[in-house]
Amino acid sequence: MMRSRAQVSLEFLIILAAFLAFLAVWIPVLGKINDGAQQGIATGYAKESAARLAAALDDVCMLGEGNVRLVEMRLAGPARVEGKGKKVFVVSGAGGYAVSADRLCGSGSGASDSGNFVLELEGSTKLKVWSEAGSTQVQVIKE
Repeated sequence: MMRSRAQVSLEFLIILAAFLAFLAVWIPVLGKINDGAQQGIATGYAKESAARLAAALDDVCMLGEGNVRLVEMRLAGPARVEGKGKKVFVVSGAGGYAVSADRLCGSGSGASDSGNFVLELEGSTKLKVWSEAGSTQVQVIKE
């Protein structure tokens, strides 16, 4: 009787060791998959935010003075948002991604260019986009 209990305990230990070995191999793999998924989500948020901001800048530029658009920027961490000429750039503060969106309205580079700006943002942030004195302005809305 004692011999069969010892055999069951030994079999249990072998199965437990095999399961732990399986986990030891797969936990790093699952961590890499998770990191890749998080990077993909952050890049997707940045692309969507850049496109929304470019569309709002185009709306205000084309409709002229007196028009205002509110844009929700949804970013996964700190990022630099920059408007230059006919492009909107969103660059991760950690260097994980850099995306851009094209604008239809705007001109080349220059101090009087409509829509040139640089903002440091993090997480969900609302922006106010409006046209004033022939140029497009962008400002963070504090809540």
